[in-house]
Amino acid sequence: MRMTKIHPITYILYYAILIIFAFLFTNPYYSLTFAICILTLIRIQGIQKEFKGTIKGFIMMGVVIAIINPLTSHQGVTRLYIWNNYFITLESIVYGLILAFALILILLTFTSFNKAVSYQDLLYIFSKKFPTASIIIIMALRFIPFLNYRLEEINKLQDFEKENSDKKGFINKINNVSNSLIVMISWTLEESMITAKSMKARGYKTTKRTSYLIYKINRIDKIFISFIIITAILAILGLIYGDGRINIYPTIRFSFNHFPLDIYYFSFLFLLLPLIYLEIKEEMIWH
Repeated sequence: MRMTKIHPITYILYYAILIIFAFLFTNPYYSLTFAICILTLIRIQGIQKEFKGTIKGFIMMGVVIAIINPLTSHQGVTRLYIWNNYFITLESIVYGLILAFALILILLTFTSFNKAVSYQDLLYIFSKKFPTASIIIIMALRFIPFLNYRLEEINKLQDFEKENSDKKGFINKINNVSNSLIVMISWTLEESMITAKSMKARGYKTTKRTSYLIYKINRIDKIFISFIIITAILAILGLIYGDGRINIYPTIRFSFNHFPLDIYYFSFLFLLLPLIYLEIKEEMIWH
């Protein structure tokens, strides 16, 4: 139970700004600041277990993007020859790394968002005017963690069967993985049909949806929204004046000796701190 009641729309606005900024701000100092703050928030929210289970997949996805970009894009003037006339450019490598890191930041932000905003909160916000779209969005957000949970359950059963089986080898491992995926997909489809029939029987979308949740825009929401709007506007002004991004094409223009200690950087930093402050405040109230 949270002592500080914040309207879900405030959270949605805040995380939407963070996701947009993760793509827009490509300066390494800004990106590292973003990463440190979002990892600190995840640590305070107490979702290290979920984070450890997904970070490997995030990193692998980022590595794939960082490798594919220089192989498919040859923009830039700094050529690095690999074999005969085949080359990749330094600029495309850097751009691939920045894009991969931005994607990881976005996925980490979604991990924190799933902790801060529940599915019931999302339904409360969107289901009155967009019942079909809201249920699709919520199912999509819930899809990956739900499949991970089911795959863990299936793997536990297969590990038990492996202990009582003499079959080993690479082919057998492939068969086990394929069987796990088949079971997971069929299990998910079967429960989806049951859920759809249950929703139809209960009359979903036939009348105006009610909710046991009651939220009102209060003083803390107004302060929070005003703060993030002011800091976001200042950070965007810095972006317009060239602070927060690095120029990659046609050639890289960036110096690590220039640390952006100005009002635009501190606005970006302060934008990342409100939830960390609120989470620490909650911990202090409870303990």
